[in-house]
Amino acid sequence: MSSAELFGVLVSFQPDAPEVQQKRDYDAQARDFVQRVANIGPSHFLKGADTSQDLLDMLSPSVNTIGYLFTLRVRIAAQAENPKSQKNIPETLRPGGTLWNKTVEFLENADPVQLRYVGAEWRKLVEQVETIARIIGSPSLAISPIRSAMMRLDPSTGTFTLTHLHFVRLCVETRSYSAALPILDNYIHTLASKVPQAVRENVDCAVACADHTNSGEYIHQHSGHTEKITLAEVQEYYVLGAMSYIGARQFKKAKQFLEHVLVTPTNNIANGLMLEAYKKWVLVSCLVDGKYTATPRTANPQAIKQVRFASRAYEALATAFEQVNNLPKFRAQVNAGRDVWADDGNTGLVHELREQQVRFYVTGLSRTFSAIPLSNITGAVGGSVEEIASYVSTLITDGKLNAKMEQSSKAEVGVVLRFFLDPTQGPLAKTEKQQQQALFEQTQRTNVLAEQVKGVDYRLTLTKEYIDQLKRNNKKSAGGVGDAMDTTWDDGLDDEDVMGDM
Repeated sequence: MSSAELFGVLVSFQPDAPEVQQKRDYDAQARDFVQRVANIGPSHFLKGADTSQDLLDMLSPSVNTIGYLFTLRVRIAAQAENPKSQKNIPETLRPGGTLWNKTVEFLENADPVQLRYVGAEWRKLVEQVETIARIIGSPSLAISPIRSAMMRLDPSTGTFTLTHLHFVRLCVETRSYSAALPILDNYIHTLASKVPQAVRENVDCAVACADHTNSGEYIHQHSGHTEKITLAEVQEYYVLGAMSYIGARQFKKAKQFLEHVLVTPTNNIANGLMLEAYKKWVLVSCLVDGKYTATPRTANPQAIKQVRFASRAYEALATAFEQVNNLPKFRAQVNAGRDVWADDGNTGLVHELREQQVRFYVTGLSRTFSAIPLSNITGAVGGSVEEIASYVSTLITDGKLNAKMEQSSKAEVGVVLRFFLDPTQGPLAKTEKQQQQALFEQTQRTNVLAEQVKGVDYRLTLTKEYIDQLKRNNKKSAGGVGDAMDTTWDDGLDDEDVMGDM
């Protein structure tokens, strides 16, 4: 096959052609096209490489996505198949090289619908990007291309794949915590299963090119975008995600990720990831709430009992932290467990806790005093008035303390810290417009999450377990399905009851 003939084949599938405007027609022709291209020998894709007839220059990544991806994969394999060292990677494949740049361009601009039909090739290309970056000693260079690939395929990135885990590993390994946030901030609503129910039953919405509200309908093990996912891999994702949030100093989100690990269904046995999550959860709870909070009620009691037994040093530290009027005791506890924190990789968190205890101490003063001289604070926490003034100023600037410092009219009193308990006053006061904007953003996030929950409820009604439960209840109840599993988005509470504690 000549280069011209191959080019003709690769552009024969046009996503905007009139004959593929119906979803069923698009699906059939896309699958047939993928099969035709996959059967072409690799040597044909190499003809004309690095010449005026180079297929990668003649094809468009955003229009001829399928053909471009196969060409790119063959070209990379020919340059460096299974590279083991830097000498196996030519300059063109290194960051900044021609082939690397074309790969990045493809991952950023590929047609997301066509990517649904070449899952295995897409996944292998993403893995090659990571492999190359690691071998040349700059793994952080793979972060941006991989993130672009994930968001191009699924803008919600809400269907969990092994790429999610590999991506967050890269970010934690390279300390690129902020780079992970665009992915971590998106809710995981689906775990990529073997084959979705709709696909198994061949219903109308089964075709990959359909306008799916749930990306799990086209991202699954059968589509090739991921391999089998284990429970431990999901837990690892949330532990590493929590570490990224900790590194980005977003402790509330870190706590939520750690809770995902603690509530993982388990057969009364905790694993190492749950233990690691619990230790960090104790520390992060103190940073978020100022105290060690109770474990989630949905966590397995026996598993929690096991991790608590192995985390006594952390609970003792948390107990001392809560006693904000006894800072020496807390500092003694920190020093006593220095080796424990180091062995667990939590020294940084403990140091953060040590710094934040002063914040909780100062914040706690607002519940007793409307104003207090800084000299009184130094008597409890130590340091000079200048150091405390600088620290308090940082708290106010960072939005962690609604107060201001002012010079007292009495020289012997010095600088006074004045608190504002009314949220409409002080440096943290918000205008009505700002409050409305915050409420609007929260409403948007809630609506997105509600739609995802509805999708989960619907998928639950399609599972074998649900059907079996329905049959059992039918046998027990002559009245029909009154006792069947309820999967509706309604918890039976009035709206005002739901919002009562907000």
